[in-house]
Amino acid sequence: MSALKIFISAGDPSGEKHAARLIGELRRLSPAIEVRGIGGDSMAREGAELLCTLDRLAVMGLVEVIRHLPFFYSLLKVIALDFQRWKPDLVVLVDFPDFNLRLARAARKSGIPVLYYISPQIWVWREGRRKTIARLADRMAVIFPFEVELYRGENLKVEFVGHPLTENLIPGCTREEFCRIRGFDPRKYIVGLMPGSRAQELSRHLDIFLDAAAIMAGARPDLQFGLGLLPHIRAALSREDRRHLAELDIHEIENDSTSLIAFSRVLLTKSGTTTMEAALLGTPMVIAYRTNPLSYFLARALVRVNKIGMPNLLVAEPAVPELIQNQVKPETLARLALELVDESSCARQRVLAQYGEVRRILAAEKGASRRVAEIVLEMCGQGSDH
Repeated sequence: MSALKIFISAGDPSGEKHAARLIGELRRLSPAIEVRGIGGDSMAREGAELLCTLDRLAVMGLVEVIRHLPFFYSLLKVIALDFQRWKPDLVVLVDFPDFNLRLARAARKSGIPVLYYISPQIWVWREGRRKTIARLADRMAVIFPFEVELYRGENLKVEFVGHPLTENLIPGCTREEFCRIRGFDPRKYIVGLMPGSRAQELSRHLDIFLDAAAIMAGARPDLQFGLGLLPHIRAALSREDRRHLAELDIHEIENDSTSLIAFSRVLLTKSGTTTMEAALLGTPMVIAYRTNPLSYFLARALVRVNKIGMPNLLVAEPAVPELIQNQVKPETLARLALELVDESSCARQRVLAQYGEVRRILAAEKGASRRVAEIVLEMCGQGSDH
């Protein structure tokens, strides 16, 4: 029997990590499998041949995407041609809907079945994509239990597989080792700063986060600060950014966000996957989000929810503080974060109680990556007995 050929498209850092874990599970179940796709270093380490890397796809917001449309259309043509030449047995799409739904159309035209892993957030905006997904995908694996009901009535098999972050989200060392390696004082609290994984996010959040850190340091001498960075984001730091970091004695933590989140007393973070990581690791946080003013204006007319952090969307009584657009001010960030530092604070206890509920909601019988790998093999006619 010839090796299965799987094309996987993951266009953002969080989705790419989930895709890499999926590839790892696929290789355990079917060692000879061949994988090509769109992704980054994590997928490449699992043996995927990449047609495009994440640094080319790192845009956000409606306005920013429009500016990059020529590149995206060119990439779609390249992949559509590759479908015809390589002839994959299955296309797996991981979130990233604006691009991946177009990729699903190309797969359909080539007669290739499609598995959509991690639903676009249709409960937030653009609910009409539900019918588009049902028309273009053959099967769907979702990571939040309420998403199954969202697709009810559509001709699409949808299964809740659990959240992939619940599988192996643990730091690679102890707090003592982390402090020694990264230069922290183990006697002080760490405050983590997570401004984003895209250059646009960095430009909109970093200065405000650093100003908030300066306020917090003035109020609490027992605090020290770490900035979580991916390599391509570290390269995007300006000379002024680096000067500001040096003045505030901010520790740069590259490629180890899990440890930084786990060992932080409190986190300042932009909205996104980091908020789920913080909830699952038990680190209180303040969520902030700023984008292009035009993108924000357009989004306000389309978005159907009034929360930006997934932990807050999952529970009936949200407790994690959120700041959006013009609300994101250093003084406000610092005040809310300082309220979460002390163990006895009511704000901290409410957040930690919410995290327990989030973990309960996301529990599943198997790990998400393992179950999705089984679905991939089922769709390729190689049902697993493992």
